[in-house]
Amino acid sequence: MKGKLGILVLIIFAAILVLLFIALLFLYLYPGIGKTPTVAQRASYLERTIHFDGKKFSNAEKSFKTITGTINKKSDRAKPADIVPVIKSESIPDAEEGKMYVTWLGHSSTLVQMGNKNILIDPVLKTYASPVTFTGSKRFSELAIEPEHLPDIDVLLISHDHYDHLDYQTVMTIDGKVKNYIVPLGVESYLLGWGIGEDKIHVVSWWDEVSLDGITFTSTPAQHYSSRNPLLSNTTWWTGYYFQNDTHSVYYTGDSGYCDAFREIGERFSQVDLALIESGQYDNGWSGTHMFPEESVQAAADVNAKWFIPVHWGAFVLANHAWDEPVSRTAQIAADQNMQEATPMIGQRVDYSKISSYQDQWWKSID
Repeated sequence: MKGKLGILVLIIFAAILVLLFIALLFLYLYPGIGKTPTVAQRASYLERTIHFDGKKFSNAEKSFKTITGTINKKSDRAKPADIVPVIKSESIPDAEEGKMYVTWLGHSSTLVQMGNKNILIDPVLKTYASPVTFTGSKRFSELAIEPEHLPDIDVLLISHDHYDHLDYQTVMTIDGKVKNYIVPLGVESYLLGWGIGEDKIHVVSWWDEVSLDGITFTSTPAQHYSSRNPLLSNTTWWTGYYFQNDTHSVYYTGDSGYCDAFREIGERFSQVDLALIESGQYDNGWSGTHMFPEESVQAAADVNAKWFIPVHWGAFVLANHAWDEPVSRTAQIAADQNMQEATPMIGQRVDYSKISSYQDQWWKSID
């Protein structure tokens, strides 16, 4: 009896070891997770920022903690019971010279069109925000546009490596349309590992500038963290972006907790025509990494935004608040503080010259 029990224990132990080995192979070899920076790449980062110690990146505020408190209770409306209205398109035309259009595609994915230049931000255009196509956080709103129907992209901006911002399947589907990528330090390792040409990739540290086709892009500080492999954290950096041409300027926060960087951005650039402000997926448990609505509105004020659009909501359940709480709260706070907020539907193409007409509180009719 004891002999049989011992054999059974050995079989179970061997099975566990095999499963662990398969899991490790998946984490380090599966392309959807991607390759981490090489030794040579890490050495180069030391010359480009003081916020890298040779292994990991850090935030400007050294007291920052990823997990900061007790997790909030889950709302019974974390996911909508009704269908979320989406304006679906099979194509998006270029903007006219001197005009700007913005199409929010759900969560943080956004297409900004400055004249005939198309700038795509953090595209995740698939069912799940995860390294695979069959499980993970499932999208509760339909896609506004299939990735293959996007227009040619002059610049694709990636803010950081989390799966709800950098998606392997989306990037590989649209790479043939993309002329340039701008990514923070470390994120180039994923793109290069996916076979994307090095000549297309512009790697930035905070406050670096890249000028492309008449538009200047500046990497801006953010307060966040990174990880695609749960065994490796902060091996790549995170950023926001400010970009402008002769006519318009846009600022995108990326994912960020509220911090002093917003006031510094406001001082450097004096005014922002449109700010895409992270608002959603917040919780007391990680209050340093995502902004609550009150902080989102304050961030828009700090950067001197003429108008702002709340993003990082409307697609995936990554926190416990009600699905529409981010936009409901920012709308009320913005009204109380006389801040100008636009709230387009997912897929609605916003003509910036008429942005004041995109303020319908459409989510109120959805349970």
